[in-house]
Amino acid sequence: MRMRRATGAVLAMLLACAVVPTSSGAVDDLPLQQATRLHLPPRTFTMAAVGDFLSENLVNDQARAAAPPGVRYDYEPLLRPVEQIVQSADLAICHMETPMTAPGGTVGFAGTGPGGVHLIAGAYEAAGDLARVGFDRCSTASNHSNDLGTPGIRTTLEALDAAGLGHSGTARSPEEAAVTTFLVKGIRVAHLAYARNSNTGFPKDDWALNKALTPQKVIDDIATARRLGAEVVIVSLHLFVEMQTGPVPDDRALVTAITAAAHPDLIVMHGPHVVQPVERVNGTLVYWSVGNFISGMGVPNRGKYSDLRATDELMAWVRFTQQPDGSWTTEPFTLALCNVAGSRKVYPAYATLADPSISSTLRTQLTQCVQRSGAVVSGLH
Repeated sequence: MRMRRATGAVLAMLLACAVVPTSSGAVDDLPLQQATRLHLPPRTFTMAAVGDFLSENLVNDQARAAAPPGVRYDYEPLLRPVEQIVQSADLAICHMETPMTAPGGTVGFAGTGPGGVHLIAGAYEAAGDLARVGFDRCSTASNHSNDLGTPGIRTTLEALDAAGLGHSGTARSPEEAAVTTFLVKGIRVAHLAYARNSNTGFPKDDWALNKALTPQKVIDDIATARRLGAEVVIVSLHLFVEMQTGPVPDDRALVTAITAAAHPDLIVMHGPHVVQPVERVNGTLVYWSVGNFISGMGVPNRGKYSDLRATDELMAWVRFTQQPDGSWTTEPFTLALCNVAGSRKVYPAYATLADPSISSTLRTQLTQCVQRSGAVVSGLH
């Protein structure tokens, strides 16, 4: 298990002891009193969440070129610039938009589905590479989750299991689909994930893919998580209206209903493939879209996906802190990331721009990226 950077306040303690001189000048040591804690440190943890991991051909080509002998694909070098940031979070969540195959399976374009949509197969190796980068778990509910049918859901979760990554959103059995919780620094957390649509239709087994067609499923699951002791509830939600500058009315209505009835602590959305605003809805911190994490978009001849905004992205970095009354606050520290053309590497924009040795081409791409994202979300880091 990888090491995390220590966070939190230093404990304040009082050691009660007395030293009393005797009449002869000697010193008698009285027994030490038990240490007393004057102030309890806040219970707190940090989370980093990113957008769509899309195993498109331009990404796979770079991962193949980066792989050492005997390895088919290595995605870790493409994500290495953000590795230190990911590893410094107490909880790091990725979003695996496409199903992953069994070891040795065909990767990339996997045929055409209903309405001419492209089916995409991700590499088994990607799960292990995401774990090496520092991710702890992934959401797996998306419009592509069922691209390879039920076998693809199974192989995706097998790949994540083998890499030691937790997952939410799809399941191999009704038991696996049940709401669960886990501990982060001793704090009980629930991570729930849902898709709003499916390119190939939803699986025949209702439990195989979590759906948020209406607010009620999400509201009920949050209530279950709270009954199981979840102190913090994080919701990942995959939307299907793409390339918009902000949430469409239907998605806003959904999120408004969920936050009014169930009060999750954080909602992180992906699917639009571009950056959208960050705001609070009924007190809940909401990332309307963190954009792609890594994809083959933002290049010519891809129709609407040629838009350079598809290379802009956010890292939802959030600190959760318990208050004296037991409630939890969410403090965002949102990072601008950029998935540059050519290398398809993902860079922390501002940190990389501070390096005087980067190439002029990279500097231009990153500068344009942060200008576009900054026009949508203020106060980026």
